Amino acid sequence: MSTPWQLQLKGLKSRSQHIFETKQLSDCTFIVGKGNGQRVEAHKLILSMSSPILHEKLKAAGGDHPEITIPDIEPEVFQTMLKYIYTDAIDINTSTVYDVAAAAKTYQLPDLLKACFDHLNAADLTPKNVLQAYNLALHSDNDLKKKCEEFIKTKTKEVIADSSFLEACLDVIEAVFSLDTLDIDSELDLLYAVDRYVVHESRCDRVDSTSVRNVLSKIRFLSLTCEEFAKALTTTTVMSTNDAFAILAHIAYENSGVPMPSGFSLRRDGRKNEKIIAIKPLSEISFEVVVPDIENVLNKKGVWSTIFLLQNLKWKINFRKQTKDSVDYFAIFFHCNWESTSQWSCNAEIEMLLLRADKEGYKKRFTNKYTLNENNCGMGQFITISDLLNPNNHYIKDGAITLQMHMKADYQNYKNTDDLYTTCSNGK
Repeated sequence: MSTPWQLQLKGLKSRSQHIFETKQLSDCTFIVGKGNGQRVEAHKLILSMSSPILHEKLKAAGGDHPEITIPDIEPEVFQTMLKYIYTDAIDINTSTVYDVAAAAKTYQLPDLLKACFDHLNAADLTPKNVLQAYNLALHSDNDLKKKCEEFIKTKTKEVIADSSFLEACLDVIEAVFSLDTLDIDSELDLLYAVDRYVVHESRCDRVDSTSVRNVLSKIRFLSLTCEEFAKALTTTTVMSTNDAFAILAHIAYENSGVPMPSGFSLRRDGRKNEKIIAIKPLSEISFEVVVPDIENVLNKKGVWSTIFLLQNLKWKINFRKQTKDSVDYFAIFFHCNWESTSQWSCNAEIEMLLLRADKEGYKKRFTNKYTLNENNCGMGQFITISDLLNPNNHYIKDGAITLQMHMKADYQNYKNTDDLYTTCSNGK
């Protein structure tokens, strides 16, 4: 007489693996996959111990031997999930990891999900797979999410041009369009991408108009000119006439009396992927900024400098027109550490010199304490636009103006990257 398997096998894991493989003592059945599905025998107690979702499904089904239909998961993926539940074995590869991760997320198996994240984090991201990975990591604060976002920020045009973009969930696209930095030529790249998406999804009968509008609301239409926006409207159909009219009014007139569509972005700055100039923590810097095509800048409601570092804090400068008491001024505002969500402060001394060809330039200085809640400060009345554009003052050369900046600050806490656009000199 042979020895019963309960006595042959040592340890709970080996006995659990035995009943997983042989289906002995099974007391529930899952019909997995589309169509007639594949019948999979399992054990209520073990599944209920591992997954709150499976526990609720079993409880809702009731009976001594319930049958539960799960059409939205492939049998191979379901078996991989069960193998993990019974044996702790993680059997994933490049071809199955996305589906297994989705199942682990749905059925609340955090250790299996983490293993999938680790596998994806170690793999190379591509424009074809990054949105699928981002979808899995979207609602978690983890390394995979950060890795996906960095990839998307630097290869945005490739990502939105890939066919995989048309298969992405709208909440993933909304998250992409919410990123502060994207490698795009203008916000029109995003509008055209949404238009392609909606045309594709209309054929699949899966378009949710509310979700599409949520995606559109993340596009910074106010960074466009009237001509750019109007031309885009002739080649796209994704935006309602009422929304388009209101946005166009706000592009044309900053203080338009027409209400902006609810929830739409009010930002007028673009988000072309920019690099940071500093390579070490500096407490004092001098640099030169060239603002090209100054008359167009004033008509476009402003332009941003590239990002730079001072005391390891990110900074960027906004140049724009501002009106006070019916007088138009050239305004300069310094934005500091805008991505932070924790309390901080930074005392800064800033000197600005507008160069001119014939003699010493026009200089102004100010001091300010930048904080989490007050991270944008500068001079709304740096110089009148009439003085700036007056040819007798020789501020403009080849359509551009040049400013020399000298800045001091007393706080440090940020990362750095490479040099672009603004050149830093005489750092101390």
